Amino acid sequence: MQHLTDWTPALLAAALALSSALVALFLWWRKGRKPGSQPLPTDWALSPRPVFSADERRLYRQLRDALPQHVVLAKLPLVRFCQPLDPRRVRYWYELLAGSHVAFAICSASGRVLAAVDIETERSSSRRAQVIKRSVLEACRVRYLRCAPGELPSVAELQGLLPLPVLNAAMAPATPSPVDVTRERLSSTVASRRQSRQNTHWPDSAFADSQFRDSSFAESRFAESRYSSLLPAADPLSPGGGIVVDGPAPPAPRP
Repeated sequence: MQHLTDWTPALLAAALALSSALVALFLWWRKGRKPGSQPLPTDWALSPRPVFSADERRLYRQLRDALPQHVVLAKLPLVRFCQPLDPRRVRYWYELLAGSHVAFAICSASGRVLAAVDIETERSSSRRAQVIKRSVLEACRVRYLRCAPGELPSVAELQGLLPLPVLNAAMAPATPSPVDVTRERLSSTVASRRQSRQNTHWPDSAFADSQFRDSSFAESRFAESRYSSLLPAADPLSPGGGIVVDGPAPPAPRP
């Protein structure tokens, strides 16, 4: 009995250590195990819905009228136009920003976001969501406008979101690229050669087209061709090439 009493604390300590090791091993195994994919549903109980609300639809039209030379994207997530400076923290930033988006993003032709516009909603009115969104847009140098439902900005206010040099450059007529110039020159050459071939086959087509625009001239030409078979043939040996009409024979000269 004395020996059992002496070994009891040691046995209890060993049992506790073994239990702790087993619990730690189980937690490590559960954390490293990849979750299994859920089976696909057999009934896809879904229905379509509009992308825009009534206010968003009106705001989109305002943006298109105010900035016709820019690209307007709707419901654009923040993770689509920003990236972390430290590649090792991609997961952290993704989990922080994945649930945030802007209602409309105004982009350049190259796809760079220049400004963003939001309409206040209950979901986006939390202070944390606003701090995240404003901080990201400020870090990416994206101008931001937030408006209340039913109080949409005017065309001038939307144009004021962009710096004046950027707005003027977008409104200026685009300079044709060398590819466009070459394509236009080739098209003109092909059209000129096609017209030249047509003129070779129909040398008087241009003249005929211009003359037949006059209805009276067209009628006279049609009448001449219709009744030409009823007229006497012209004598090619006559001085004027006119019509020769037979008359009484002249008297014979006297000897």
